[in-house]
Amino acid sequence: MIDTQTDTFHMVQLYLDPRRLVQLGKMQGLPLARTDTNYLVHCALGELFGDDAPKPFFVDDDPRTVEETAEYHDDRHVRVLGYADADDDMLQQEAKLSPNPTIGNLYDKDRLDSHEMLSSFRKGRRLQFELRACPVIRKASAGEGVNQNGETRTWDEGDELDAFLAKAWSQPEKDLNREKVYRKWLSDQFDHRGGATSDPDQIAMTRFSIERMTRRTHGADRSVETIKRPDVTLTGTLQVTDSDAFVNLLRSGLGRHKSFGYGMLKVRRA
Repeated sequence: MIDTQTDTFHMVQLYLDPRRLVQLGKMQGLPLARTDTNYLVHCALGELFGDDAPKPFFVDDDPRTVEETAEYHDDRHVRVLGYADADDDMLQQEAKLSPNPTIGNLYDKDRLDSHEMLSSFRKGRRLQFELRACPVIRKASAGEGVNQNGETRTWDEGDELDAFLAKAWSQPEKDLNREKVYRKWLSDQFDHRGGATSDPDQIAMTRFSIERMTRRTHGADRSVETIKRPDVTLTGTLQVTDSDAFVNLLRSGLGRHKSFGYGMLKVRRA
């Protein structure tokens, strides 16, 4: 059976110049020594494409910082995938409104590409997926917990906690496995959002690290803060349960920090 298409959105691929990413960071007054590549990409996409910028998006892993990439790899570019309503031709036109050449030349114009995504999936279809996620939860109320070492941790309403640490602080008597917690977190995300389901036993964690994330605050001074969050790649198999909800899931992404390189659900035939 062939899936039908009723609406249009696109997967976009582009390559960003690391030297100009560094220049953009300097133009925006960012502390480059503690600014992650994902945040610079977030800034670049916004400057280039405005409201049409791909989101969610995914940045290929590179063990170097963007400064090291720029310094030692003249021919190296930062590869970005993302979902967008606009195709590559429309994005090219939008980028021509960039305010200066540093921004207008952030990307390789010859390698900007896109293809139209399916916008309808039959119920029950199985798909393989890959997701780079930031598995955190936001606490609904203030509270206090104790870990296995007897250390006390408090949090305020609205605080964001690593999903694994949130479990560890609330259930110190249990011998928790980080991968199992993240697998369950993702399965719960599917259940909460609707559109697809995935058994935790069908999910694997293929990458984990704790990463520094640079963010501008929302106050009047727009200061820069650095936070630490889990950075996890999860793969597995899902089953579509509702076509419209699943398309919305693809277009909007999963989890927190979707504007900063997390939450893009990449799918392929199972």
